[in-house]
Amino acid sequence: MTEVKHESDILSSQRRTAKAVTLLLFVLMSLVSIYTLFFVPTEDKTIIDNIMMPCVALSAGYGYYLSRKGNHIRGIYVLLSVISIASLLYPLAADNVGWQTAIVMALISTAIANGTLPSQSATRISIGAFVFAILIVLIELFAPGATSIPTTSASIVVTAVLAIIYLGIIFYRFRQYALQTKLIITFIALSIISVSAVAFAINRLILSELTDRVNEQLTEVANTSANSIGKELTSQVNFLQILASDSLLRSFLESQTPNSDLSEIENLDRQWREAVAANNTNQLMRSILQNEASNVLLEFKSNFPSHVEVFITDIYGANLASTDITSDYYQADEEWWQRAYNNGRGAVFISQPIFDRSTETLSLQMAVPIFDLENTNVIGILRTSVNLEIITPILELGRPGETGRTEIYLPDGRELELHLEEDGEIELEVEDAPLDIIEILKLNQPFMDTIHDGELVLVSQAQLVTEVDLENETETAVQNLGWRVVTLQSRDDALETVANVSRISQLLGLAAIAVASLLAVIMTQYLTRPIARLTQIAERVSSGDLQARAEAESPDEIGALANSFNRMTNQISEILLNLEKRVAERTTDLEIARRQSDKRANQLLAIGEISKFVNSEQKVDTLLSLVTRLVSERFGFYHTGIFLLDDTKQYAILQAANSEGGQAMLRRGHKLRVGESGIVGYVAKSGEPRIALDVGLDAVYFNNPDLPITRSEMALPLKLRDEVIGILDVQSEKPGAFTEDDANTLNILADQIAIAIDNARLFSQTQTTLSEVQALYRQNLQEGWKTFSREEGMVGFNQSLSGGKKLTEPVGSAEIQQALNRGETMVIQPNGKSEEPAIVVPIKLRGQVIGVMRIKAPDQAKQWTTNEINLSEAVSERLSLALENARLIQESQRQVIKEQAISEITSKIGSSINLENVLQTAVEELGRSIPGSEVIIKLKEDNVNGGSA
Repeated sequence: MTEVKHESDILSSQRRTAKAVTLLLFVLMSLVSIYTLFFVPTEDKTIIDNIMMPCVALSAGYGYYLSRKGNHIRGIYVLLSVISIASLLYPLAADNVGWQTAIVMALISTAIANGTLPSQSATRISIGAFVFAILIVLIELFAPGATSIPTTSASIVVTAVLAIIYLGIIFYRFRQYALQTKLIITFIALSIISVSAVAFAINRLILSELTDRVNEQLTEVANTSANSIGKELTSQVNFLQILASDSLLRSFLESQTPNSDLSEIENLDRQWREAVAANNTNQLMRSILQNEASNVLLEFKSNFPSHVEVFITDIYGANLASTDITSDYYQADEEWWQRAYNNGRGAVFISQPIFDRSTETLSLQMAVPIFDLENTNVIGILRTSVNLEIITPILELGRPGETGRTEIYLPDGRELELHLEEDGEIELEVEDAPLDIIEILKLNQPFMDTIHDGELVLVSQAQLVTEVDLENETETAVQNLGWRVVTLQSRDDALETVANVSRISQLLGLAAIAVASLLAVIMTQYLTRPIARLTQIAERVSSGDLQARAEAESPDEIGALANSFNRMTNQISEILLNLEKRVAERTTDLEIARRQSDKRANQLLAIGEISKFVNSEQKVDTLLSLVTRLVSERFGFYHTGIFLLDDTKQYAILQAANSEGGQAMLRRGHKLRVGESGIVGYVAKSGEPRIALDVGLDAVYFNNPDLPITRSEMALPLKLRDEVIGILDVQSEKPGAFTEDDANTLNILADQIAIAIDNARLFSQTQTTLSEVQALYRQNLQEGWKTFSREEGMVGFNQSLSGGKKLTEPVGSAEIQQALNRGETMVIQPNGKSEEPAIVVPIKLRGQVIGVMRIKAPDQAKQWTTNEINLSEAVSERLSLALENARLIQESQRQVIKEQAISEITSKIGSSINLENVLQTAVEELGRSIPGSEVIIKLKEDNVNGGSA
């Protein structure tokens, strides 16, 4: 029956887990599907993302539906099937996701199966999940996906976290597994760890060596390309400088008379641009295109066709000779001209790549100064547009492998790169550089392994340098271009050897793990078979078959364990023979302990109830009677008495008792001498509890005919601050009714009773003292007000609409007398007769009536409201305080005047040293202080005769 219930509980738990898992996956995958369909860009998704996620969500929803219907096993099978198929197809859609997909699929499938399916089904699912995981890895290795997805740190972290969680679950439940399962898990884990470690080490070693080799190769390509480009630019500048030193050009420039009139130059520039716009040639153009200097420039252009446009200007920027019609006549406002002229000092200028409108080419503008024959003064500027096709061969050579390419990144955020046109021609183009590569290049590292345009690439960069002296202005101009020559190559292309080795190592690792797993299963079955048989014997013994014996198949530890088990079974058989007797004895002991525990609990509960009652009683006599009655009722004692010590501490006097014998002793004033009479006297002397289990044998101490049936007695001291003030005496008609535990428990009650007695005494003393103080206060208050009325010559004050006056005689009124006597407000409402409406409010000071306040209404029909009555009473309260304060202040002032007069008289008397003067001064001062009085000082005869005053 227990096993059936256990299986039912497991099934219910699996069904609940299935509902929770399917519902969670349905909600989660639905949200992921919506996000993938509508918010993830197409370029960031694989071809099956829009299908796979919704399918998993629908299967989870269907699984939840089946779980709700009671068929959770089928629902889990549907969900796991869809997850497995989707995971198997995912490596066909994307690269670099095989291992992560395999691990995640295996972990999720086995976790769901172990939590929702029976043991055998979960085992089959787990085996199938690992087979599918191997298939996923094989697909990853031999069937490249349609989309390449880089392995990101986030995916690795997620996979690692899931693996750690799964391993944590296995470790947490490791003790629950069978021994065979534990051994299989251990062997497989060791094989996976060892194979993975070896494969990882080999892969990392090869990757490191090949990466270093690729680093050297790409760095060499980048440096070679940078040097070649630098040399090419330097050569072109050198060609231009040689042309600038041509004697024919110098002679031509020196023969010209420069026009310094800027307005005239601008007028000619306007005419030039108008002719260019109209596609005409005017006389000025012909003179510039057809002169001896132009012929020299044309010859240079024919020798160096990469120079698509060459012309010279004078020192004011006017065009003097050109191979082609330039877009402007006036050039001094151009940056290149100003940089080359350099305020008459001359300098080499090289521009960033631009599209030249005159030649319609992507070119570099180069300009150098032309000096006179003495090489001292700048007499003109030679400028050319160099077609950037000159560096195309260099960039074509910088293409390592199948995917390698070399590009030039300009400081203004553009890049020069080669593009394969539709006609098969390679063209050099300039465009905006990708932001990701710009950020990478800012790190200024010669070699980097990074992501560019969503692709894993290896990048090497080099600065544009020359191999000549940097003090030469040509080389300085080349350096100042700030170009970065960057060589990139796909990581997969560059490290293809590593991928092949990794593929082989992964295959070998999978094969090794599979073989190790198979061997682990075989070996664990062989090793655990004797243990399994021994376990079966142990289960038979545990179910009651004590005749079952294990067979020692081998002399090893398992055989020794079987022999030990057999000896243990024999011992158990012997032990069971005496077990019933020992169980009965132990049951009896437990029952006694339970009864004692219940008794103590009831005693403590009774003590709590008694303490609650006695602490609320404030009279000692009532308190003592209450205690004796409650103790007898709650504890079942037939007699309870309380003795209190007298003031001399010589006798313990019975103060309260509940039994008839105790009442008789109370009536005759029963008392016992301390330290001499019975256990009560002993306890009063020693202050320690005492128990007499058979007081009939304790007659030497106590033999009381009033309590003849007493067979057990216990006396407890009532202590207050370690001083005995009395004794609690309890007696029972049962022999041996009290134990030491009872004494310890009731001692708590005795302490509570002692405290309650002390509190009641203190309360009585406090009440007596308070009554005396209140009576004295009332007497002083009455005498004070009588004295005040007598000295002031008034008994009250009357205020009306016409004015106010003192009252020297009491006002006789029945309502006033009633208010004085009762101390309550009297309200007189109109009754249509002779009585006037009035309110008479007693004036009370700290509960003592010192007067009344009567208020009459001017209207005979006045009806007093509650607010008016309350207001009158409030005024009366304030009035009593104000009157008392005024009286006290006046009394204090009189006392001060009296003290001042005494002080003055004493001072004047003390200033005299003659007896006659002293007497005279005393008489005069007293007469002035008490006008109209006669002052006589008479000395006793014996004092006069004695010579003393």
